[in-house]
Amino acid sequence: MSQVRKDAIRNRRAIVDAARELFAESDDVSMCEVARHARVGQATLYRNFPNRTALAGEVLAEHIERIAEIGAQCAGDDFAFFVLLRKLVDGLVDLYALGELARQDAEAGSQLERNRERVAAVMKQPLALAKAAGALRRDTSMDDVFLVLLMVRGAMERAHGTAARASAANRALTLVLEGLMPPSGSI
Repeated sequence: MSQVRKDAIRNRRAIVDAARELFAESDDVSMCEVARHARVGQATLYRNFPNRTALAGEVLAEHIERIAEIGAQCAGDDFAFFVLLRKLVDGLVDLYALGELARQDAEAGSQLERNRERVAAVMKQPLALAKAAGALRRDTSMDDVFLVLLMVRGAMERAHGTAARASAANRALTLVLEGLMPPSGSI
């Protein structure tokens, strides 16, 4: 019985890893391609994920969970906000196509909202600490954090390929962070 359980866990992990890799460049990946890349049968794939949206949601939720783990490791650090924001932006670059796929499907809306709530919960304390340390403008809010992420995502819309998206995201983040810095003499 435990062997079956280990196989099921291994298969699910292989499917998620394959999806993350295949969807890195395009949202036009079939479930059949994911199964083939994961080296599992289609029945195994569909037993775990009924459709591409569910699979995209799993990969995105897993990324948010990794952000939460990093947040826990950085707890109490005045500059954890910047580490977490960088990881969120890196995720926008790496998971761009999956995010697009999730946005196209109404059923994914609730998963995206749960991810947003999780990000807000993870970023709340680091945001407060960065503001208290004078590293961010005092009026920076959680809405501003999501606005930054939308701006970075928007900067990537016309970029094709991971390298071009990373370049656009880095430039956008640099410009936005300069706007979030407190004016000199306001600390």
